[in-house]
Amino acid sequence: MKILLTVILLSSIVAAQNTYSIQPGVKNNQIVLELSNVSSIEAVEIRSRHNPSKEGSLERIVFTNSKEQVVTLNPNEEKDIVYTFDVSYNIGATESDTIEFIITDNKSVYLSKQFILQYALPTEFRLEQNYPNPFNPETRIRYQVSSISPVTLKIYDILGNEVTTLVNEQKEPGYYEVDFNAVSFASGVYIYRLQAENYISTKKMMVLK
Repeated sequence: MKILLTVILLSSIVAAQNTYSIQPGVKNNQIVLELSNVSSIEAVEIRSRHNPSKEGSLERIVFTNSKEQVVTLNPNEEKDIVYTFDVSYNIGATESDTIEFIITDNKSVYLSKQFILQYALPTEFRLEQNYPNPFNPETRIRYQVSSISPVTLKIYDILGNEVTTLVNEQKEPGYYEVDFNAVSFASGVYIYRLQAENYISTKKMMVLK
C-alpha cells in the first residue's frame, strides 16, 4: 500500500484525517509526504507519532526507517519524505490503528494529519501453511477466525497421536499467528489441525534436524 500526501504549509492550523483499508501482514507499506514550506516560519519539524486504537498497537505497526521520524523543513524548501512501515499479521480482533504526523516549530502546531488504517475482518475461517517449512526448531502458523468461536490448534505425529496443543480458547474474529517450537521433537512429518465451530482443517509440516 502506498499513500501520497501533498501539503503546502501556510500559517494556518489544519487538522485532517483519511481512512485506508489495509490487509494484516503486509510489509513495506509507504506514506509519502510531499511538503512545501511557503510560510513565514523560519523552520518547522515533521514528526510522526503513533496513536494506538487499542493496547499493543505499537507491536502491530513497525516503522522500518525510524531515522526519519523527525525531519526539518526550512523556509521555501520542498521535500519528499517517505515513511515505510510493516503491519503485523497477528492483530487479533483489532479494527483500526492511527498514524499521525505533526508539523510544528516547537511552539505551535501548524498541521496535524492522521492516517487511519482500517483492517477488514476475515469473512471465513482459514488455516495457512506454516512458515518456514521444513524447519528446525521453530515455525509459525497463521489462521483466521471469522466469528466468535472456541478455537483449538493441535499438533499430531504421523501416527495420529496428539503431541501438543498450541491454542485452546475462545477467539474473536481476526487474524492470529502462533509459534511452534519443536526442539524436543524428533525429525519427521507432523500434522497440525485447526478446529473452529464446524470448520476443521489439517496441514502437514516437517521437522528437519
